[in-house]
Amino acid sequence: MTKATTVKAVLATLVMSLAWGCSSRAGLDDVRQTKAQASIDKGVAFLLSRQGDDGSWLHDPAMTALACTALHQSRSQAHAEAVKAAVAKGRLLILQAVQQDGSFRDREGKYINYTTAVCLSALAVINHPDDQPILRRARRFILDSQLDEDNPDRPTAKGTAYYGGIGYGSAGPDRPDLSNTQLALEALALTDHLDSEAAGGKPEDAAKSKLAWENALAFLKACQNVPADAGPAWVVSDQPDPSADGGFIYKPGESKASDKLAGDDDGEKETLRSYGSMTYAGLKSMIYAKLGKDDMRVKAAAEWARRNYRLDENPGMGPEGHFYYLLTFAKAHAALGAETVKTPDGKEHNWRQDLVDVLVALQKPDGHWLNEKHGRWMEGLPELVTSYALATLEVAVGDGGK
Repeated sequence: MTKATTVKAVLATLVMSLAWGCSSRAGLDDVRQTKAQASIDKGVAFLLSRQGDDGSWLHDPAMTALACTALHQSRSQAHAEAVKAAVAKGRLLILQAVQQDGSFRDREGKYINYTTAVCLSALAVINHPDDQPILRRARRFILDSQLDEDNPDRPTAKGTAYYGGIGYGSAGPDRPDLSNTQLALEALALTDHLDSEAAGGKPEDAAKSKLAWENALAFLKACQNVPADAGPAWVVSDQPDPSADGGFIYKPGESKASDKLAGDDDGEKETLRSYGSMTYAGLKSMIYAKLGKDDMRVKAAAEWARRNYRLDENPGMGPEGHFYYLLTFAKAHAALGAETVKTPDGKEHNWRQDLVDVLVALQKPDGHWLNEKHGRWMEGLPELVTSYALATLEVAVGDGGK
C-alpha cells in the first residue's frame, strides 16, 4: 500500500467516524430509512438549484463549504452526477478564498476563524489529492489562532478564562466562544491524520496538535457548568442551582440563555444558564479530544442532555438556533455511540428515528428547510438551514443508508 493510499484510507475512516458516528449500523427501521433518503434527495435537489454560476452559495465561501459538505455526504443516488459536478465547482470557489497565511476569508475579511474552520472541514471531507498543502496551512492557522502562551497576537496565560479557546477572529484574536471553538476542533479532528508519519507529518506538528487539544479542554472546562469541587456523585444528583447542571454556555461569563435575577449592584445579576446547542457542542468536543465516556465532565454533559432531551426546540433557547442545535445533537449522540437515550420519565428514545421524524415533518414541499419561528443566527436563510438539515439527516441515516 502506498503512502497516498494509506493517507486516503485513514481520512476516509476519520470522516465516517466524525460524520456518521462510531456505530456500524444506524438504528432506523426500514420505513424511516426510506423516508430519510427521500427527504435527503429532495433537500439535495433544492441545494443544487441554489448554486450560483460562480459555484458559490450566497457568494460566500463559508456558506459554500457548508453546502458542499452536505451534498458530498448525501450519498444521493438520484442526483449523483449533479452532486459531483456541484461539489467540484463549489470546491474551486472555496479555494479562491485561500490566503497566504493559510486562512480562508470572504470579501469583507470577517469571521476569519469561522470561515477557515468550515472551509477546512469541507475540503477535508471532499478529500481532493491536490488540497493537502492547503489543508496543512489552514490547520496551522487554526492552531495559531488558539489563545495560549504562543498566540502571536494575544499571548494568553494558562489559568485565564479564555485560555485554549478560539473566537471569530474578525479583528485579530477576538474573545473566544464555544461555537467557534467546536467548529475549529472538528476541523482539527478531521485533519489530525496530517500529523502522522504516513502523511508526512513532523514530530513537532504532532506535539503542537497534542498540546492544542489539551489547551482546548481547559476552555471547555471553563464553559461547563460544573462546580470545581464536584465528585462523581454530583453527576446524578438533583441540582437545585441552575448554574451548576453539567451543561455548557456560550463562553466564560456569557450564556445566550441567561436569566436576570435580583442581586447585583444594578438590582439584577445574570445566571449563566446551560442550553442545548452549546451543551452538545461541548459534549462532542470533549469526545473528539479523547476524553473517556466515563470521565465526570462527559458524564455530566450527557446527563444534562438526558434530562433535557427534546427536538422540537433548542432547550433553553426555544426556537432560536433550532437547526444548528439539531446538528450538534446528532453529532454528539453519534460520537457517544449509544442508539437510545433513556429520559427521566423512563422512556427509551431512538434519537436517530426521532431526528428523521422531526426533519421530515419540517421540510417544505420544494425540499428546503427554514426556521420560521426565529431567524437568529441566519436561520432565516434556506440555503444555510437546508445544509444543516441535510447534514443532520446524514448523521441519522449513518452507515445504514448505504
